[in-house]
Amino acid sequence: MKIYYTLLLLLSGLPGIAQNTSDTLSAKIDSLFNIYARTSRPGVAALIVKDGRTLFEKGYGMANLEYDIPITTTTVFDLASVSKQFTGFAISTLIQEGKISPDDDIHKYLPDVPQFGKTITIRHLIHHTSGLRDWPATLHAAGWRWDESFSYEDIMRMVKQQRELDFEPGSQYSYSNTGYNLLAAIVAKVSGIPFPEWIDAHIFKPLNMRASLVQSDYSMVISHVASSYYANDNKYFKSNDALTALGSSSIFSTAEDLAKWVIHFQQALEQKDPVYLRMIETDTLNNKQKIDYAYGLEVSQRNGITNIAHDGGWASFRTIISNFPDQKLAVILLSNDGNFDVYRNTNAIAKLFLNDKITSGPKREDLSNLPNISVDTLLLKKYTGSYQLGPGWYVTFTLENGRIMVQANGEDKFPTDLKSDSVLWVPAYNSSVTFREIKEKAGALKYHGSIAPRVIPVKITPAQLDQYAGAYYSKELETAYQLSVKDGKLVAHHMRLGDFTFEPDLVIAGKFSSYNGTINFLTNAQKKITGFRLSNGRIKNILFKKQE
Repeated sequence: MKIYYTLLLLLSGLPGIAQNTSDTLSAKIDSLFNIYARTSRPGVAALIVKDGRTLFEKGYGMANLEYDIPITTTTVFDLASVSKQFTGFAISTLIQEGKISPDDDIHKYLPDVPQFGKTITIRHLIHHTSGLRDWPATLHAAGWRWDESFSYEDIMRMVKQQRELDFEPGSQYSYSNTGYNLLAAIVAKVSGIPFPEWIDAHIFKPLNMRASLVQSDYSMVISHVASSYYANDNKYFKSNDALTALGSSSIFSTAEDLAKWVIHFQQALEQKDPVYLRMIETDTLNNKQKIDYAYGLEVSQRNGITNIAHDGGWASFRTIISNFPDQKLAVILLSNDGNFDVYRNTNAIAKLFLNDKITSGPKREDLSNLPNISVDTLLLKKYTGSYQLGPGWYVTFTLENGRIMVQANGEDKFPTDLKSDSVLWVPAYNSSVTFREIKEKAGALKYHGSIAPRVIPVKITPAQLDQYAGAYYSKELETAYQLSVKDGKLVAHHMRLGDFTFEPDLVIAGKFSSYNGTINFLTNAQKKITGFRLSNGRIKNILFKKQE
């Protein structure tokens, strides 16, 4: 009875749920996660901390589908990038102890990292402004498949092989897991203690987080750990979690253990502990532009409310810790479902406490129920053609059997429904397209609030395509791609990644894209192809030279 009345007293002072009982709160949260409360699917462990106490905790769905093991708040999950805040704590602690400075050149501690002719500081690693390549895309380009193991040693070898920075240190923000792997190496070098042991001794043991650990070997046995799953054709398949990425990931924990960390974190902020205050310090770029990333945490303002959070995603684990320090509120969600939306669900929980101060964003349009209309074919022909939605991102409309079809580069073709003489509804995109500047042809379109201009595609003949055929080798990645022309397409072959097609950019000659990245071909003074540079998300311009 004492526990019940304590919980009721806490609830009575919460904005938005005043006078509600604990049962009412549970019912509201259950309504968010009922879809996961099944024995046939993975789910989520949810925990809410308010005013220094655990206010709600519950598991939904299954931790293991093979053995029908349910999720509880003591189930162990791979935290993925939520792990970075613990690395941030380690670095902030070493700074406070005077053992390192954020403005130290990293080569002072890691001499094996290439020099690049530029100074990279610890600060650059902390705030993702170093220009170092992100390891997932880099190792994949080198031939690692997503369903196999990635080790800490693989990552460190990759760093030593990097030939050029993606950008001048401090000039851009580009999230780089690699930076946090190097921070873990600095912690070990400076302290003389392996990184997993340092985290255990300085965080897990003092806070009695008994189920938490840093995984130093992906094959190690972890008690009560959840398996993770992804859905395909309404069936679930098991993901392979074979990662050891000290510093950026590879911490395993439970919702109950993380509640201890969250409560301690809030208390430390209130007590003005310099280690924790430093952890929420953001930074600026060389041009003084502010960025929101701090020490393994993102710090943002929403409608006057401070939010300190970080999410994680790897091998179908989806995780988040979201703190609202001024309201003494924190939400912890740990899921083993690859489709789990951490932000939408965290936002929904926060709204129960913060009312209208947390917005759901603009209401999405829905034209699906409006009647379809018929329009003269001559008008529809004005809409056909290609439009540029963004860099390397195009969409093409064609008229087929009286119906407009749409296809973005690298995607399938989808039918559209005509809702007015200039507005299409695309069911596959759950969005509308509005054509603008209609004269002989539509000059642009509006999609998701952005204006996309019409483009005139660059034409490339089969003979022109033949010049790109050949073998290309990257010394940095120690890997080769064989390009050939098949059925009028430029096809790449890699021994481990298989075959994939590079589609030509509609506007830029010599630029091609695939799901494995974008390549820009290089030529010499005689216009002969000498190589290409590969970019893919968080990696830029890796050089491949054409082999004679």
